[in-house]
Amino acid sequence: MEALEYSQAELVRGIRNKDSAAYEYMICKYTKTVFCLAYNILSESHSKEDIEECVADVFLDAWIKIAEFDEEKANFRTWLLILTKYKALTYRRKKRLSNILDIEDADIKNDVNLEKLVLLRQDQEQVIKIINSFQKIDREIFVRRFFLGEKISDLAKAFNLSRAAVDNRLLRGRKIIKEGLQYE
Repeated sequence: MEALEYSQAELVRGIRNKDSAAYEYMICKYTKTVFCLAYNILSESHSKEDIEECVADVFLDAWIKIAEFDEEKANFRTWLLILTKYKALTYRRKKRLSNILDIEDADIKNDVNLEKLVLLRQDQEQVIKIINSFQKIDREIFVRRFFLGEKISDLAKAFNLSRAAVDNRLLRGRKIIKEGLQYE
């Protein structure tokens, strides 16, 4: 049996009259075109089955919405591609929305140990208190080395000391801090 050939006007008229042969002709003639556009829009986020479902929905929409087709604005193929574009974008938007996790369903793990944070905060305050008790030059060397990240050689030059003298002051300061925090 030979398939019927439809002109655009005959195809549109057939679909408007709910002629199933016209519907089948539309599917045969435009499936590849519609699938290619839907694939371009959805391939990164959707499976082949999802894309095929989108294509099927496009043809169903064309069947249902044929009254909206205006021959003066576009040809049938263009109108079908516009339907495809919007249907594919709707699929993509729905997929994004389904990927949003409900906050109540989320299993939030609280790795933050509040007790450790409080102890750390107390240790920081104790360290600052100990550093403030250093002699002025030792305090400045310590702050510039450990808080500002200056090089030991630069500190030696700035304070007109030998590198060994700066190292000794830093070592002594760390030892005082450890003792102040009761670490061994």
